[in-house]
Amino acid sequence: MKKQILIGGAAVVIIIGITAGFIVVPMLISPPPDVGEPDWSWPTFGWSTSTPEEQDMNSRILDDMNFFIFSEQIEIDSITIIKNGYLIYEEYYTFDDSLPNPDKNYTTPNPLLYDNTQKHHLMSITKSITSLLIGIALDLGFIDNISQTFFEFFPERWNSSYDTRKLDITLEHLLRQESGLVGSFSGIPYETYGYDYIQHCISTPLLFDPGTPYNDTWGSYSNEGTSLLSAVINKTTGRTTWDFAQEYLFDPIGIPKENLYWINESGFNPGSWGISMYPQDMAKIGYLCFNNGTWNGTQIIPSEWIELSQTDNPGPIPYGYLWWINSFLSPTYYFAGGANGQKIIIVNEIDMVIVFTAHEDSYQDQIIRDYIIASHFAAITS
Repeated sequence: MKKQILIGGAAVVIIIGITAGFIVVPMLISPPPDVGEPDWSWPTFGWSTSTPEEQDMNSRILDDMNFFIFSEQIEIDSITIIKNGYLIYEEYYTFDDSLPNPDKNYTTPNPLLYDNTQKHHLMSITKSITSLLIGIALDLGFIDNISQTFFEFFPERWNSSYDTRKLDITLEHLLRQESGLVGSFSGIPYETYGYDYIQHCISTPLLFDPGTPYNDTWGSYSNEGTSLLSAVINKTTGRTTWDFAQEYLFDPIGIPKENLYWINESGFNPGSWGISMYPQDMAKIGYLCFNNGTWNGTQIIPSEWIELSQTDNPGPIPYGYLWWINSFLSPTYYFAGGANGQKIIIVNEIDMVIVFTAHEDSYQDQIIRDYIIASHFAAITS
């Protein structure tokens, strides 16, 4: 069975860029297979659908997954599965009808969203999207290299009262969560700096020396540091990060502006949080990464950048360029993750993209391993 779902539309932008230099280190996860040309239309204007069985998935195990979710009352909002480029599974869950039903245009931050008519707050998946935008900005020549320091772009922001170690913070440090800036809970109220969000980020104190390997999830997991990457995009392109993303990332893969929301802090889109999106559009981001940054013959993101994003860096926490890496399971996978259980998961080895939206991150590793991935291996061995 195959049909075409039409959702929205967008003009395709052809990108001609300047190749930036990248240093690629060995990968811990399985490289994507050579998928070749698909026998369906690219999902720019909507996903082609198929049955689980037609795409080497066992629907009985997916039914068991649903029973498990409902019986345990796991607070998942939706699961979307793309297999071999087809939408083969999409389910939305509601457990408590008494919870507030947010504005469908998502004009207020509220993660309790349930159905396919509502944009879902992605939380820190925004960080992974910001990383993709840095790769695009490098390719287009807006940024020279990731060894540049933040204050090379913002010398006017330097204050002699700052810790001088901040002068050493590079873009790569920010991409690896190695800036040394205090993590998510810096405790500095935004109004301290007259609601100047960039100044708020710069003024965050250092907990470690810049370049210290990412080794403590909350101590050095810095929302402020990642948002400085958005400031660099804004400064070098002369545009808001959302406008830059819309032209060079979202529009080319068929995510029109009306399908998005990105929180605005006094004219600035934070690079660490604030994007809201539909699950099917989240899956497009994952499928773009699965295809090494290529979409329908156009290289949207340099393939080297996609490889770096899924390459583990030194330190005890498996982490790429603002993408998490799960190298402990087989098949291995990498993913964009956000608070409360938001995920875009790319499983290269079996041509699969999985999207979760939720308002509590519980049981998801078990669901991925024991039901979704197991569904594939049960089908191919039966």
